[in-house]
Amino acid sequence: MPLHAYAPLSTPCRLCGKGFEHAAQAGSAPIATCPTCGQCVQRVSVQAVNSPKLSAPLSVSRARQAGFTVLKRTSGGEFEKQ
Repeated sequence: MPLHAYAPLSTPCRLCGKGFEHAAQAGSAPIATCPTCGQCVQRVSVQAVNSPKLSAPLSVSRARQAGFTVLKRTSGGEFEKQ
């Protein structure tokens, strides 16, 4: 379900603050009032979060070069260093 951000049309509310996020089904109409306080709200646009793309697949050698400890799970359910 997409997450939409809403802000109050008038002054910020003591219950919901400067706004809130609401999970709604795709294609559903935007809500008109806050479900907490009943104040009129409008949907606000939120910038997308960009996550960096990996330039190369992760590998054990690159993890070690970066200073991480690489662990391998044994058949007994415990972990040991590789």
